[in-house]
Amino acid sequence: MLRRFAAALFVLLPLLVIVGCENELLEPDLRGAIEGQVFDFDTREPLSGVNITTNPPTGSLITDEEGRFPTGNYSVAGRRSGYDANSITVSVLDGQTRTAILLLEREAEDDTTSNGARFDASVLNFTNRTENDSSFVVVEYRARNTGSVAISAYEIYFQLLTTGQTYFEEVSGTNLGVGQSDIGEFEQYVGRDTVVAVEISDFFFDGQ
Repeated sequence: MLRRFAAALFVLLPLLVIVGCENELLEPDLRGAIEGQVFDFDTREPLSGVNITTNPPTGSLITDEEGRFPTGNYSVAGRRSGYDANSITVSVLDGQTRTAILLLEREAEDDTTSNGARFDASVLNFTNRTENDSSFVVVEYRARNTGSVAISAYEIYFQLLTTGQTYFEEVSGTNLGVGQSDIGEFEQYVGRDTVVAVEISDFFFDGQ
């Protein structure tokens, strides 16, 4: 079974400046923002009525007729009846607005060959670091068995979007029991670029 999944984390970078005078003054926060649209994966038509939730939780939002959701500084997940839920993770810098495109894929018809096997993968966090003028990113992810049978093997395919080119990474695992999760991480060299988003473009799994 092959499903598409994009996932990821907004990094909020508020800038607070306290000036020491007779009275302490707190200047306004400088924050980055994210804006985007939600589309049908197959038709690329904008989707209205998508329920948008944020992490950390700040309530729910509903997309408009153009499939747009408001700007924000949080991880964003989209859900709509008849579609598989999806989410994306983006790092946003102070004073910058990045565009995120969220694609929702229609739920598959009941598949009697799947034998109750279901799998979910998500990006939990990513961190950029620099060493000797070279840049690296450390990505933490979760693989989860959400079905009713054991998963014998799985593969997860990542895209690392940077300020320059796009990098790719693949991870694999085995023997994931019902209800079990694997938490893992990997490190990827990205030249002198900075990773701004990590997406899970695809994953594959075998159910027993």
